[in-house]
Amino acid sequence: MTHAHRSPAPTPARRRFLAEAGGLGLLFACAPLLRAEPRVAAAGDVRHWLDQVETLSRRLRENTLTSLQWRSEIDAVNTAAPLAEYLPQLQFDRALQAMQRAGKDPAKTFIRLGDIDGGPAQAAFAAAYFVFAKGQVITPHGHRGMVSAHAVVSGRLHARTYDRLGRDGDALLLRPRLDTRAQPGFSAAISAIEGNVHWFVAERDASATLDVIVQDVDANGREFAIELVDPLAAKPDADGTIRAPLISWEESSRRYQGAAG
Repeated sequence: MTHAHRSPAPTPARRRFLAEAGGLGLLFACAPLLRAEPRVAAAGDVRHWLDQVETLSRRLRENTLTSLQWRSEIDAVNTAAPLAEYLPQLQFDRALQAMQRAGKDPAKTFIRLGDIDGGPAQAAFAAAYFVFAKGQVITPHGHRGMVSAHAVVSGRLHARTYDRLGRDGDALLLRPRLDTRAQPGFSAAISAIEGNVHWFVAERDASATLDVIVQDVDANGREFAIELVDPLAAKPDADGTIRAPLISWEESSRRYQGAAG
């Protein structure tokens, strides 16, 4: 029998992350034009990338695109664009400065999007950097009520993703999807099923991902939740399925922070 599971209360740092993410759902709610600061020659290319991401994310929120289709198309957009060349325009310096102040967790910095009159944009997505010192980890976790795409723009990360097959009591049923050393040019998006659980370990200082985040979508329900899991706790079945226990934020940090990539 499947039992209801209540996610453990997050730590203060995690609460700030969740509150920040929740606020973005209000700030980036609907859709006008986006622009990049015209500081380098590639401003038009950055604007084109932003417009593509906006179109895909708006279609997802309007239910004219499934999360599976969004996953495939956003990865294609990310891998076709030279995102590492856009970093000066997309405020990467702010992200690097935040990393220098961070503790054991990667530094998360939202990108300020502007509309054509210079005010804050109301977009269907949010964009953010995760910047890592060597050895820092985003511990294994799954998602509800949101999707995201993670493009490596600096350094190298050990990236592992899992398909989400269902739930069994206080565990998620997973199947390994990807296990790779990811460098600039790599993008791994999630859907409600494919790649829904992921885990990143930085192998170099100043490794970074540029993330696109879309909230308030029907992905394992609409209620936003991050679900920490322990994929190392069980051996795969004959068909590759793993029964990964749901664990607390504290246990996830103890188990996976500082672990070998």
